[in-house]
Amino acid sequence: MSDESPSLRRLIELIQKKLGSDTDPSSLELIDLIKKVVLADTDDFLELTRLAGLSPLESYAGQNLVGVNLDDADLANADFSRAILIRSSFCRAELSSANLNKANLTSAAFAQARLISATLMDSNLTNAVFSGADLTNAKLNQSVLKMADLSDTHCICAEIRFADLTGATLCRARLEEANLSSTNFRRANLTRANLQGANLFGADFSSTLLYRVNFNDTNLDGVKVEGAHFSANPGINREIRRDLIRRGAIFED
Repeated sequence: MSDESPSLRRLIELIQKKLGSDTDPSSLELIDLIKKVVLADTDDFLELTRLAGLSPLESYAGQNLVGVNLDDADLANADFSRAILIRSSFCRAELSSANLNKANLTSAAFAQARLISATLMDSNLTNAVFSGADLTNAKLNQSVLKMADLSDTHCICAEIRFADLTGATLCRARLEEANLSSTNFRRANLTRANLQGANLFGADFSSTLLYRVNFNDTNLDGVKVEGAHFSANPGINREIRRDLIRRGAIFED
């Protein structure tokens, strides 16, 4: 493993914390563990964690893991709460029921990852990429997802309440039965998203692109729609359309 890699630096920090912050840098135990990691014939962060005698499910909470690569890793039930994971990669990873609450995941990559029933509450997900990820039953309440990419995600029955998705991309996202109450979607792109049966109470869609969004069985009363762009939307009849126009919506069909 390269001694210049971010993964090695993060693992050395984890090892030092495991042994205690007052551990002598010249101690044989610390040196032996670092040698084992440096000489390992793998760059797999999960495998290196195990080689260092650490538990992948318990050792990451609150840690500095900036830039680590955990693509394709099995991290179901892992605890990343309060961890710093800026620019980290979890593409195609198994993260079902994982805890990422209060984590800093700015610009992190979760493309095609499985996050079924995962919790990402009160987390910073600015510019994060979730394209193609499965977030069924996940909880992202009060999280910041500004400019995040959630295109082609499965967010069925997810809880995304009081979240900030300003400028986010949710094209073709499946949000059936999701709880999106009081969430900010200002200037987001939801083209062809499915919001059938979703809870939108108090949501803000001002200046949002809502072309071909499915609103069947969805109540739009109280939703902010000033400057929102609608077109060819299932679930919006003439009466609802007139009411939305009165409230500032723009229909382009």
